[in-house]
Amino acid sequence: MEDTGKTKEECKEMMKLKQSEYNFIYDDLGKNQIVMYNSFTGALAVVKELQYEQFTNYLETGEEIKDKEFLDNLLKCGYLVPEDIDERFLVKERMMHGRYDYSRMSLTIAPTMACNFRCVYCFEQGHYGERLMDEGTQKNLMDFVKKHIAGVKSLYVTWFGGEPLIGMPVIEELSRQLIELCEEKEITYSAGIVTNGYLLTKENAERLKECQVGRVQITIDGPKEIHDMRRPLVNGNGTYDIIMKNIMDVKEVLPISLRINVDYDNIAEANKVMNFLREKDMLKYVSPYLGLVEPYNDNYQEDKCFSDEMYSKYNLKFLMDNHIPLQKTYPRARMNHCIADSCNGWVIDDTGKIYKCWNDIGIPEKAIGNINLGDDYLQRTDLIEKYSSFEPKLYDECKECKLLPICIGGCPHSRMEGRRVCEQRKFYMQEYLVECTKALLKQKHEQQNCKL
Repeated sequence: MEDTGKTKEECKEMMKLKQSEYNFIYDDLGKNQIVMYNSFTGALAVVKELQYEQFTNYLETGEEIKDKEFLDNLLKCGYLVPEDIDERFLVKERMMHGRYDYSRMSLTIAPTMACNFRCVYCFEQGHYGERLMDEGTQKNLMDFVKKHIAGVKSLYVTWFGGEPLIGMPVIEELSRQLIELCEEKEITYSAGIVTNGYLLTKENAERLKECQVGRVQITIDGPKEIHDMRRPLVNGNGTYDIIMKNIMDVKEVLPISLRINVDYDNIAEANKVMNFLREKDMLKYVSPYLGLVEPYNDNYQEDKCFSDEMYSKYNLKFLMDNHIPLQKTYPRARMNHCIADSCNGWVIDDTGKIYKCWNDIGIPEKAIGNINLGDDYLQRTDLIEKYSSFEPKLYDECKECKLLPICIGGCPHSRMEGRRVCEQRKFYMQEYLVECTKALLKQKHEQQNCKL
Protein backbone atom coordinates (compact mmCIF):
# COMPACT_ATOMS: atom_id res chain seq x y z
CA MET A 1 0.00 0.00 0.00
CA GLU A 2 1.33 3.38 -0.99
CA ASP A 3 2.12 5.78 1.83
CA THR A 4 0.49 9.11 0.98
CA GLY A 5 2.47 10.84 3.69
CA LYS A 6 -0.64 12.68 4.86
CA THR A 7 -0.79 13.66 8.51
CA LYS A 8 -3.87 13.09 10.66
CA GLU A 9 -4.57 16.81 10.61
CA GLU A 10 -4.32 16.95 6.82
CA CYS A 11 -6.72 14.02 6.48
CA LYS A 12 -9.22 15.86 8.66
CA GLU A 13 -9.00 18.89 6.43
CA MET A 14 -9.66 16.75 3.32
CA MET A 15 -12.54 14.87 4.90
CA LYS A 16 -16.03 15.94 3.92
CA LEU A 17 -18.14 16.33 7.05
CA LYS A 18 -21.81 16.73 7.88
CA GLN A 19 -23.78 17.57 10.96
CA SER A 20 -24.84 14.57 13.04
CA GLU A 21 -28.55 13.85 12.85
CA TYR A 22 -28.47 13.25 16.61
CA ASN A 23 -27.50 16.81 17.53
CA PHE A 24 -29.59 18.92 19.87
CA ILE A 25 -28.64 22.62 19.74
CA TYR A 26 -30.15 25.39 21.89
CA ASP A 27 -29.24 29.03 22.56
CA ASP A 28 -31.19 29.37 25.83
CA LEU A 29 -28.21 30.06 28.10
CA GLY A 30 -27.68 33.66 27.02
CA LYS A 31 -24.28 35.37 27.26
CA ASN A 32 -23.51 34.22 23.70
CA GLN A 33 -23.43 30.56 24.80
CA ILE A 34 -24.83 27.66 22.80
CA VAL A 35 -25.78 24.26 24.28
CA MET A 36 -24.82 21.30 22.09
CA TYR A 37 -25.77 17.71 22.92
CA ASN A 38 -25.38 14.52 20.89
CA SER A 39 -27.55 11.55 21.81
CA PHE A 40 -25.27 8.98 20.13
CA THR A 41 -22.06 9.96 21.94
CA GLY A 42 -23.69 11.49 25.04
CA ALA A 43 -21.52 14.60 24.64
CA LEU A 44 -22.77 17.86 26.17
CA ALA A 45 -20.92 21.11 25.50
CA VAL A 46 -21.25 24.86 25.85
CA VAL A 47 -19.97 26.65 22.75
CA LYS A 48 -19.21 30.34 22.38
CA GLU A 49 -21.16 32.14 19.68
CA LEU A 50 -18.05 32.88 17.59
CA GLN A 51 -17.14 29.21 17.61
CA TYR A 52 -20.68 28.23 16.74
CA GLU A 53 -20.55 30.59 13.76
CA GLN A 54 -17.57 28.63 12.44
CA PHE A 55 -19.62 25.45 12.81
CA THR A 56 -22.65 26.85 10.95
CA ASN A 57 -20.54 28.56 8.28
CA TYR A 58 -18.86 25.26 7.51
CA LEU A 59 -22.23 23.52 7.16
CA GLU A 60 -23.73 26.26 5.00
CA THR A 61 -20.77 27.28 2.82
CA GLY A 62 -17.99 24.75 3.39
CA GLU A 63 -15.80 27.48 4.88
CA GLU A 64 -12.85 25.93 6.74
CA ILE A 65 -13.03 25.78 10.55
CA LYS A 66 -9.83 27.59 11.46
CA ASP A 67 -9.91 26.72 15.17
CA LYS A 68 -8.30 23.26 14.95
CA GLU A 69 -8.90 22.43 18.61
CA PHE A 70 -12.57 23.27 18.15
CA LEU A 71 -12.72 21.08 15.04
CA ASP A 72 -11.11 18.21 16.93
CA ASN A 73 -13.73 18.52 19.67
CA LEU A 74 -16.59 18.66 17.15
CA LEU A 75 -15.36 15.36 15.69
CA LYS A 76 -14.57 13.75 19.04
CA CYS A 77 -18.01 14.60 20.45
CA GLY A 78 -19.80 13.48 17.30
CA TYR A 79 -21.32 16.84 16.39
CA LEU A 80 -19.63 16.51 13.00
CA VAL A 81 -19.32 13.14 11.28
CA PRO A 82 -17.90 11.98 7.93
CA GLU A 83 -20.33 12.67 5.09
CA ASP A 84 -20.54 9.00 4.04
CA ILE A 85 -21.33 7.71 7.54
CA ASP A 86 -24.77 6.14 8.03
CA GLU A 87 -25.45 7.01 11.66
CA ARG A 88 -28.62 4.95 11.79
CA PHE A 89 -26.56 1.90 10.88
CA LEU A 90 -24.18 2.73 13.76
CA VAL A 91 -27.14 2.85 16.15
CA LYS A 92 -28.33 -0.51 14.83
CA GLU A 93 -24.82 -1.98 15.11
CA ARG A 94 -24.53 -0.88 18.74
CA MET A 95 -28.02 -2.20 19.47
CA MET A 96 -27.22 -5.57 17.91
CA HIS A 97 -23.99 -5.79 19.89
CA GLY A 98 -25.85 -5.10 23.13
CA ARG A 99 -28.73 -7.40 22.26
CA TYR A 100 -26.44 -10.34 21.45
CA ASP A 101 -23.73 -9.73 24.05
CA TYR A 102 -23.32 -13.10 25.74
CA SER A 103 -20.71 -11.73 28.14
CA ARG A 104 -23.50 -10.23 30.26
CA MET A 105 -26.11 -12.41 31.91
CA SER A 106 -29.17 -10.92 33.60
CA LEU A 107 -31.48 -12.96 35.79
CA THR A 108 -34.73 -11.80 37.34
CA ILE A 109 -35.80 -14.40 39.89
CA ALA A 110 -39.10 -14.57 41.76
CA PRO A 111 -38.50 -16.81 44.82
CA THR A 112 -42.26 -16.62 45.37
CA MET A 113 -45.30 -15.11 43.73
CA ALA A 114 -46.98 -14.61 47.09
CA CYS A 115 -47.60 -10.99 48.01
CA ASN A 116 -48.71 -9.34 51.23
CA PHE A 117 -50.07 -6.28 49.35
CA ARG A 118 -53.07 -5.76 47.10
CA CYS A 119 -52.13 -2.67 45.10
CA VAL A 120 -54.95 -1.25 43.00
CA TYR A 121 -52.97 -1.08 39.75
CA CYS A 122 -50.72 -4.13 40.06
CA PHE A 123 -50.04 -5.89 36.75
CA GLU A 124 -49.82 -9.19 38.64
CA GLN A 125 -53.36 -8.89 39.97
CA GLY A 126 -55.07 -12.26 39.86
CA HIS A 127 -51.78 -14.13 39.55
CA TYR A 128 -50.76 -14.33 43.19
CA GLY A 129 -49.15 -17.53 44.39
CA GLU A 130 -48.73 -19.00 47.84
CA ARG A 131 -45.63 -21.14 47.58
CA LEU A 132 -41.88 -20.66 47.65
CA MET A 133 -39.59 -22.00 44.94
CA ASP A 134 -38.95 -25.60 45.93
CA GLU A 135 -35.56 -27.29 46.16
CA GLY A 136 -35.99 -29.14 42.86
CA THR A 137 -36.68 -25.91 40.96
CA GLN A 138 -33.75 -24.22 42.73
CA LYS A 139 -31.46 -27.04 41.57
CA ASN A 140 -32.76 -26.80 38.02
CA LEU A 141 -32.29 -23.03 38.08
CA MET A 142 -28.63 -23.50 38.97
CA ASP A 143 -28.30 -26.11 36.20
CA PHE A 144 -29.87 -23.60 33.79
CA VAL A 145 -27.38 -20.90 34.82
CA LYS A 146 -24.43 -23.28 34.43
CA LYS A 147 -25.60 -24.10 30.88
CA HIS A 148 -25.65 -20.41 29.95
CA ILE A 149 -22.57 -19.22 31.86
CA ALA A 150 -19.94 -19.99 29.18
CA GLY A 151 -18.21 -16.76 28.16
CA VAL A 152 -20.10 -14.71 30.74
CA LYS A 153 -18.05 -12.00 32.46
CA SER A 154 -20.77 -10.44 34.62
CA LEU A 155 -23.98 -11.72 36.20
CA TYR A 156 -26.64 -9.39 37.58
CA VAL A 157 -29.56 -10.81 39.57
CA THR A 158 -32.78 -8.96 40.40
CA TRP A 159 -34.94 -10.49 43.14
CA PHE A 160 -38.58 -9.98 42.20
CA GLY A 161 -42.04 -11.30 42.91
CA GLY A 162 -44.73 -11.26 44.27
CA GLU A 163 -42.99 -9.89 47.31
CA PRO A 164 -39.50 -11.44 47.22
CA LEU A 165 -38.78 -10.98 50.94
CA ILE A 166 -41.47 -13.55 51.70
CA GLY A 167 -39.03 -15.95 50.05
CA MET A 168 -35.96 -14.81 52.00
CA PRO A 169 -34.69 -18.39 52.60
CA VAL A 170 -34.73 -19.01 48.84
CA ILE A 171 -32.86 -15.73 48.20
CA GLU A 172 -30.18 -16.74 50.70
CA GLU A 173 -29.71 -20.25 49.35
CA LEU A 174 -29.65 -19.29 45.67
CA SER A 175 -27.41 -16.28 46.38
CA ARG A 176 -24.91 -18.55 48.13
CA GLN A 177 -24.79 -20.92 45.15
CA LEU A 178 -24.68 -18.15 42.52
CA ILE A 179 -21.91 -16.27 44.32
CA GLU A 180 -19.85 -19.46 44.70
CA LEU A 181 -20.31 -20.24 41.00
CA CYS A 182 -19.24 -16.74 39.99
CA GLU A 183 -16.18 -16.86 42.24
CA GLU A 184 -15.22 -20.22 40.72
CA LYS A 185 -15.63 -18.92 37.14
CA GLU A 186 -14.14 -15.45 37.93
CA ILE A 187 -17.39 -13.76 36.99
CA THR A 188 -18.42 -10.39 38.46
CA TYR A 189 -21.56 -10.84 40.55
CA SER A 190 -24.02 -8.14 41.63
CA ALA A 191 -27.65 -8.06 42.68
CA GLY A 192 -30.62 -5.86 43.48
CA ILE A 193 -34.13 -6.36 44.81
CA VAL A 194 -37.55 -4.88 44.03
CA THR A 195 -39.60 -4.95 47.22
CA ASN A 196 -42.62 -3.19 48.68
CA GLY A 197 -40.49 -2.52 51.75
CA TYR A 198 -42.94 -3.85 54.35
CA LEU A 199 -40.66 -6.74 55.36
CA LEU A 200 -37.40 -4.83 54.94
CA THR A 201 -36.43 -4.94 58.60
CA LYS A 202 -32.87 -4.23 59.67
CA GLU A 203 -32.35 -7.98 60.13
CA ASN A 204 -33.50 -8.72 56.57
CA ALA A 205 -31.41 -5.84 55.24
CA GLU A 206 -28.31 -7.32 56.87
CA ARG A 207 -29.16 -10.73 55.37
CA LEU A 208 -29.54 -9.14 51.93
CA LYS A 209 -26.19 -7.41 52.31
CA GLU A 210 -24.63 -10.82 53.02
CA CYS A 211 -26.22 -11.95 49.74
CA GLN A 212 -24.36 -9.10 47.98
CA VAL A 213 -27.55 -7.21 47.22
CA GLY A 214 -26.32 -3.71 46.47
CA ARG A 215 -29.51 -1.92 45.44
CA VAL A 216 -33.02 -1.86 46.86
CA GLN A 217 -36.04 -0.42 45.06
CA ILE A 218 -39.07 0.43 47.19
CA THR A 219 -42.31 1.95 45.93
CA ILE A 220 -44.64 4.34 47.70
CA ASP A 221 -47.59 6.28 46.33
CA GLY A 222 -47.46 9.54 48.23
CA PRO A 223 -48.06 10.55 51.84
CA LYS A 224 -49.69 8.18 54.31
CA GLU A 225 -53.36 8.83 53.53
CA ILE A 226 -52.89 8.26 49.78
CA HIS A 227 -50.35 5.43 49.96
CA ASP A 228 -52.41 3.39 52.42
CA MET A 229 -55.43 3.60 50.14
CA ARG A 230 -53.53 2.52 47.01
CA ARG A 231 -51.06 -0.01 48.49
CA PRO A 232 -52.79 -1.75 51.40
CA LEU A 233 -52.05 -5.12 52.99
CA VAL A 234 -54.12 -8.14 51.98
CA ASN A 235 -56.36 -7.43 55.00
CA GLY A 236 -56.85 -3.80 53.95
CA ASN A 237 -54.64 -2.25 56.63
CA GLY A 238 -52.21 0.55 55.81
CA THR A 239 -48.52 0.01 55.07
CA TYR A 240 -46.97 3.50 54.97
CA ASP A 241 -45.81 3.78 58.59
CA ILE A 242 -44.03 0.41 58.58
CA ILE A 243 -42.32 1.08 55.25
CA MET A 244 -41.01 4.47 56.34
CA LYS A 245 -39.81 3.06 59.66
CA ASN A 246 -37.99 0.30 57.81
CA ILE A 247 -36.34 2.79 55.44
CA MET A 248 -35.07 4.81 58.39
CA ASP A 249 -33.85 1.67 60.16
CA VAL A 250 -31.90 0.31 57.17
CA LYS A 251 -30.72 3.56 55.60
CA GLU A 252 -27.07 2.93 56.51
CA VAL A 253 -27.16 -0.76 55.59
CA LEU A 254 -28.36 -0.67 51.97
CA PRO A 255 -28.75 2.10 49.36
CA ILE A 256 -32.41 2.70 48.56
CA SER A 257 -34.07 3.92 45.39
CA LEU A 258 -37.51 5.19 46.30
CA ARG A 259 -39.97 5.06 43.43
CA ILE A 260 -42.90 7.43 43.92
CA ASN A 261 -45.70 6.16 41.69
CA VAL A 262 -47.72 9.00 40.21
CA ASP A 263 -50.82 9.59 38.11
CA TYR A 264 -53.43 12.33 37.94
CA ASP A 265 -54.90 11.25 41.30
CA ASN A 266 -51.78 11.77 43.41
CA ILE A 267 -49.25 13.92 41.54
CA ALA A 268 -50.11 16.98 43.64
CA GLU A 269 -48.96 15.12 46.76
CA ALA A 270 -45.59 13.86 45.52
CA ASN A 271 -43.66 16.75 47.06
CA LYS A 272 -45.09 15.89 50.49
CA VAL A 273 -43.02 12.70 50.37
CA MET A 274 -39.94 14.76 49.59
CA ASN A 275 -40.72 17.13 52.46
CA PHE A 276 -40.99 14.15 54.84
CA LEU A 277 -37.66 12.74 53.67
CA ARG A 278 -36.06 16.17 54.00
CA GLU A 279 -37.41 16.65 57.55
CA LYS A 280 -36.00 13.26 58.56
CA ASP A 281 -32.64 14.03 56.91
CA MET A 282 -33.11 10.99 54.66
CA LEU A 283 -32.17 12.40 51.27
CA LYS A 284 -28.49 11.62 51.82
CA TYR A 285 -29.45 7.94 51.99
CA VAL A 286 -32.51 7.64 49.74
CA SER A 287 -32.68 8.40 45.99
CA PRO A 288 -36.30 9.31 45.12
CA TYR A 289 -37.71 9.42 41.62
CA LEU A 290 -41.13 9.49 39.96
CA GLY A 291 -42.58 6.29 38.54
CA LEU A 292 -45.27 6.21 35.88
CA VAL A 293 -48.39 4.20 36.74
CA GLU A 294 -49.65 2.29 33.72
CA PRO A 295 -53.07 0.66 33.26
CA TYR A 296 -52.04 -2.99 33.33
CA ASN A 297 -55.37 -4.35 34.56
CA ASP A 298 -59.07 -3.67 34.22
CA ASN A 299 -59.28 -2.42 37.80
CA TYR A 300 -57.41 0.77 37.01
CA GLN A 301 -58.69 3.34 34.56
CA GLU A 302 -56.45 4.42 31.73
CA ASP A 303 -57.68 8.02 31.97
CA LYS A 304 -56.05 8.30 35.40
CA CYS A 305 -52.62 7.64 33.88
CA PHE A 306 -50.32 10.25 32.38
CA SER A 307 -49.37 10.45 28.76
CA ASP A 308 -45.62 10.39 28.18
CA GLU A 309 -45.71 14.13 27.50
CA MET A 310 -47.48 14.97 30.76
CA TYR A 311 -45.25 12.63 32.75
CA SER A 312 -42.19 14.31 31.25
CA LYS A 313 -43.54 17.73 32.23
CA TYR A 314 -44.27 16.74 35.82
CA ASN A 315 -41.02 14.83 36.18
CA LEU A 316 -38.91 17.83 35.18
CA LYS A 317 -40.84 20.04 37.58
CA PHE A 318 -40.36 17.46 40.36
CA LEU A 319 -36.61 17.36 39.78
CA MET A 320 -36.36 21.16 39.75
CA ASP A 321 -38.66 21.76 42.74
CA ASN A 322 -36.71 19.32 44.89
CA HIS A 323 -33.21 20.27 43.69
CA ILE A 324 -32.47 16.71 42.59
CA PRO A 325 -29.25 16.77 40.53
CA LEU A 326 -30.25 16.47 36.89
CA GLN A 327 -26.94 14.71 36.27
CA LYS A 328 -28.45 11.63 37.94
CA THR A 329 -30.91 11.28 35.08
CA TYR A 330 -28.54 12.36 32.32
CA PRO A 331 -29.68 10.92 28.96
CA ARG A 332 -27.14 8.33 27.85
CA ALA A 333 -27.15 6.07 24.82
CA ARG A 334 -27.89 2.42 25.47
CA MET A 335 -26.89 -0.75 23.70
CA ASN A 336 -30.17 -2.55 24.21
CA HIS A 337 -33.32 -1.58 26.01
CA CYS A 338 -33.58 -4.05 28.87
CA ILE A 339 -33.56 -7.71 29.90
CA ALA A 340 -36.45 -8.42 27.50
CA ASP A 341 -34.42 -7.86 24.33
CA SER A 342 -31.17 -9.30 25.69
CA CYS A 343 -30.20 -12.73 24.38
CA ASN A 344 -28.87 -13.73 27.80
CA GLY A 345 -31.59 -12.15 29.91
CA TRP A 346 -34.12 -14.36 31.68
CA VAL A 347 -37.04 -13.98 34.08
CA ILE A 348 -37.82 -17.06 36.17
CA ASP A 349 -40.77 -17.52 38.52
CA ASP A 350 -41.20 -19.78 41.55
CA THR A 351 -42.46 -22.71 39.46
CA GLY A 352 -39.55 -22.56 37.00
CA LYS A 353 -41.42 -20.87 34.16
CA ILE A 354 -39.21 -18.65 32.03
CA TYR A 355 -40.25 -15.25 30.64
CA LYS A 356 -38.49 -12.50 28.70
CA CYS A 357 -40.08 -9.60 30.59
CA TRP A 358 -40.96 -9.26 34.24
CA ASN A 359 -44.27 -7.66 33.25
CA ASP A 360 -45.23 -11.13 31.98
CA ILE A 361 -44.34 -13.03 35.12
CA GLY A 362 -47.16 -15.11 36.53
CA ILE A 363 -49.02 -15.24 33.20
CA PRO A 364 -48.53 -18.83 31.92
CA GLU A 365 -49.38 -18.04 28.29
CA LYS A 366 -46.53 -15.49 28.24
CA ALA A 367 -43.94 -18.04 29.37
CA ILE A 368 -41.30 -18.97 26.81
CA GLY A 369 -40.32 -22.18 28.58
CA ASN A 370 -39.59 -23.91 31.88
CA ILE A 371 -36.23 -24.67 33.51
CA ASN A 372 -37.69 -27.90 34.90
CA LEU A 373 -37.74 -29.34 31.36
CA GLY A 374 -33.95 -29.62 31.21
CA ASP A 375 -32.46 -29.30 27.72
CA ASP A 376 -35.96 -28.85 26.32
CA TYR A 377 -36.56 -25.73 28.39
CA LEU A 378 -37.64 -23.53 25.41
CA GLN A 379 -41.27 -23.82 24.25
CA ARG A 380 -42.18 -20.42 22.74
CA THR A 381 -39.44 -19.22 20.44
CA ASP A 382 -42.02 -17.02 18.71
CA LEU A 383 -42.26 -14.83 21.82
CA ILE A 384 -38.49 -14.56 22.05
CA GLU A 385 -38.40 -13.40 18.44
CA LYS A 386 -41.05 -10.76 19.07
CA TYR A 387 -39.01 -9.31 21.93
CA SER A 388 -35.62 -9.42 20.24
CA SER A 389 -36.23 -8.80 16.55
CA PHE A 390 -37.56 -5.23 16.62
CA GLU A 391 -35.81 -3.08 14.03
CA PRO A 392 -36.32 0.66 14.74
CA LYS A 393 -34.90 1.64 11.33
CA LEU A 394 -38.01 0.17 9.74
CA TYR A 395 -40.44 2.40 11.66
CA ASP A 396 -40.96 6.01 10.63
CA GLU A 397 -41.70 7.05 14.21
CA CYS A 398 -38.26 5.80 15.26
CA LYS A 399 -35.87 6.15 12.35
CA GLU A 400 -36.33 9.93 12.14
CA CYS A 401 -36.15 10.48 15.91
CA LYS A 402 -33.05 12.18 17.32
CA LEU A 403 -33.46 10.25 20.58
CA LEU A 404 -33.18 6.83 18.93
CA PRO A 405 -29.71 6.08 20.43
CA ILE A 406 -31.20 6.56 23.91
CA CYS A 407 -34.61 5.00 23.36
CA ILE A 408 -33.65 2.09 21.03
CA GLY A 409 -37.28 1.82 19.97
CA GLY A 410 -38.77 1.98 23.46
CA CYS A 411 -40.01 -0.63 25.89
CA PRO A 412 -40.28 -3.99 24.05
CA HIS A 413 -43.22 -5.10 26.23
CA SER A 414 -45.19 -1.92 25.62
CA ARG A 415 -44.57 -2.21 21.90
CA MET A 416 -45.84 -5.79 21.87
CA GLU A 417 -48.93 -4.73 23.80
CA GLY A 418 -49.63 -1.87 21.42
CA ARG A 419 -48.97 0.84 24.03
CA ARG A 420 -46.79 3.95 24.01
CA VAL A 421 -43.09 3.42 23.65
CA CYS A 422 -41.49 6.88 23.31
CA GLU A 423 -38.72 8.12 25.56
CA GLN A 424 -40.48 10.52 27.94
CA ARG A 425 -37.72 13.13 27.89
CA LYS A 426 -38.44 13.61 24.21
CA PHE A 427 -41.23 16.04 25.00
CA TYR A 428 -39.22 18.41 27.23
CA MET A 429 -35.72 17.72 25.94
CA GLN A 430 -34.84 21.36 25.42
CA GLU A 431 -35.84 22.43 28.93
CA TYR A 432 -34.14 19.40 30.44
CA LEU A 433 -30.81 19.82 28.64
CA VAL A 434 -30.63 23.53 29.32
CA GLU A 435 -31.31 23.04 33.04
CA CYS A 436 -28.86 20.13 33.16
CA THR A 437 -26.19 22.30 31.55
CA LYS A 438 -26.79 25.10 34.06
CA ALA A 439 -26.44 22.60 36.92
CA LEU A 440 -23.19 21.21 35.53
CA LEU A 441 -21.75 24.67 34.99
CA LYS A 442 -22.67 25.62 38.56
CA GLN A 443 -21.05 22.42 39.86
CA LYS A 444 -17.88 23.11 37.85
CA HIS A 445 -17.75 26.69 39.15
CA GLU A 446 -18.13 25.51 42.77
CA GLN A 447 -15.38 22.91 42.33
CA GLN A 448 -13.03 25.51 40.88
CA ASN A 449 -13.70 27.84 43.80
CA CYS A 450 -12.94 25.03 46.25
CA LYS A 451 -9.48 24.60 44.71
CA LEU A 452 -8.58 28.29 45.15
